[in-house]
Amino acid sequence: MINMVIMETAAMITRRRAKDNRNMNTIRVFSLSALLIAAAALLLATSAHATIVDLTTSANASGDINGALFFASDQQAAGTGFIDPFLRVQASPTEQGYNTDGGFPFDDKNPHNFQHSVLLSSLMQFNLNGMEYFKFTLDANQSGASNHTFTMTQLQIYTANSGSLLPTSLNADGTIALGSLVYNMNAGGTTNTVVTTATGSGKYDAVVYVPVSLFNLSDKFVYLFFAGQGNGGFEEWNAATEVNPIPEASTFFPIIGLLAAVFSTQFVRRRQLQQVSK
Repeated sequence: MINMVIMETAAMITRRRAKDNRNMNTIRVFSLSALLIAAAALLLATSAHATIVDLTTSANASGDINGALFFASDQQAAGTGFIDPFLRVQASPTEQGYNTDGGFPFDDKNPHNFQHSVLLSSLMQFNLNGMEYFKFTLDANQSGASNHTFTMTQLQIYTANSGSLLPTSLNADGTIALGSLVYNMNAGGTTNTVVTTATGSGKYDAVVYVPVSLFNLSDKFVYLFFAGQGNGGFEEWNAATEVNPIPEASTFFPIIGLLAAVFSTQFVRRRQLQQVSK
């Protein structure tokens, strides 16, 4: 009789353990499924929040990212028409850089007349739909026979009281130690991009308006950090300022040639008149 009780108890314990194991397996399956669903939801949420502004579709193409306005063509013309870059960067297939008087970080190019500090007080303000903006323009120059687009993957703007800061690495969140962060195209780890045409030097391919209200106007200098993808051509950034830009030396050559021809002709005529009068 005792043996029968022991056997029945053992069988009951075995059945209970088997049931517990099945329950544990079910819990594990449900937990794994829940994790997979959460990961998929997070991935979809991140993708849904990524904005692509494609400025190659037409001359009227535009878009906005985190309060900044991006246009394929200029909305309010200003200045003399000369491009006076404060930042020139070149590398392939990716590039990044920022303007500073302190050196040539990342993929910045010499000389300093194409890469230098920018005074915040020199920036012009533009009113669009009742809001004041500072204006920055990108001239993209991609080489090659076919690929004439440039994809900007990051744009950050800072203000500081020194124009010669020179950090050489990025922070963990993708920012850089350039003073007070004013604007971040990819704040919070997003993957927003702006696609521009890149058909040659001397033409604005993207015009960016950043709200004045974001800037710390008590600071002295403005830094622009950007990154992008292209096929090896160089990119130049210009700021709309209240200071008339000095044209590049190449723009002087036709004028100098014309003046030389005029003076030469006048000199020859004076010599001829002197010979005739003798």
